Amino acid sequence: MLRSTTLTANTIPRHLRHPRLRPLSPLFLTSTAHITVPNGGNYNPAAPRRSFTAPTIEPLLSTTTSLILTLQSTTSLPWLLTIPLVAITVRTCITLPFTIYSHKRTLKQLSLSPILHAWSAVYRRQVARELHPNTPSTPPALIGKKVFDTPEKWTKEVLKRTKAKRVELYKLFGCQYWKGFVGLIQIPVWVLASVSVRRVTGVGGWDSPIDIAKRAREVNALQSPGAVEIPAPVTEGMVGIDEITAKVREEMQTGGIDGWFVDLLQPDPYMILPIVFSLTLFTNVMSATARASKEPTGWRKGLRNALMGISLAAFPLTIGSPAVLLLYWITSGTYSLIQNAVIHKVYPPSKAITPIGDKVPSWFKKAGPEGRPQ
Repeated sequence: MLRSTTLTANTIPRHLRHPRLRPLSPLFLTSTAHITVPNGGNYNPAAPRRSFTAPTIEPLLSTTTSLILTLQSTTSLPWLLTIPLVAITVRTCITLPFTIYSHKRTLKQLSLSPILHAWSAVYRRQVARELHPNTPSTPPALIGKKVFDTPEKWTKEVLKRTKAKRVELYKLFGCQYWKGFVGLIQIPVWVLASVSVRRVTGVGGWDSPIDIAKRAREVNALQSPGAVEIPAPVTEGMVGIDEITAKVREEMQTGGIDGWFVDLLQPDPYMILPIVFSLTLFTNVMSATARASKEPTGWRKGLRNALMGISLAAFPLTIGSPAVLLLYWITSGTYSLIQNAVIHKVYPPSKAITPIGDKVPSWFKKAGPEGRPQ
């Protein structure tokens, strides 16, 4: 008779017990290897469960992780300086070109504003003077009357024609609205780099696949001798990766700042890093608002308020984050703040053109009694 392989509550240490869940039988734990049962038979489990990132961004994550390790081995810098260097490198090589491109597109749109204002004035006069033509298809009662006889119709038609002209000009000069979304490339880049840093440190996260074989071996070790035996799977290249991760973790555990955060894998005990990160985000939002030509309204105002709220909420949300991740985020946010200030200094917006109106030009002198300029 086969001995029961089901674990009881007494065979599991107290700190591993769950108040409601019972331990699973190892036969239900899948592995990359066959599970050997006492009678010598083999049980073929189902294919191992993969992380949802495997078919999508798993190769990209592996590449970025390797690049981070290569950068550290090439520079031989401590991880306290390597992580900020990674943030600066990613910002400079990937997000900076897109940011400059988006800023130049905005400047080109601003330079076209005087032309659009001029066309808007033309359309206002055209719409106000437009009359129903004297054609057979026009009802006799409307002939000679204004087409847009109410202020609402007049305003709607002027805005419609001005919008069409704006689209035409932006397309002609290559500064369409949809090109403004190029600057959003920094969001997935930031997420990808953060996940890659987390992977380098070996800290588990939302992207980490569940190692069911490892859990099965841990459960098997708690059983009495002679029970189900689950051999460790041998995967090519896994030994090297484990050794690198162990070495990185060992270096980070003592690679912090003495008297502050010695272990980069643990949260900041004084919560200074979360505060600095929150202030960095808030400063970025406020600086962008200060550079705006006018006070935001509508959905732009709502977006600004939402970003300000997120920046303030970053402090309580990142208290438990490892110091190594906060170092990356703070460096990235500080780089963004300096980058935007430098870009606006190098590529300043053109000065607004003030209409002359009723003012007399400086070169014109008031006519004398004889009608000649004095």
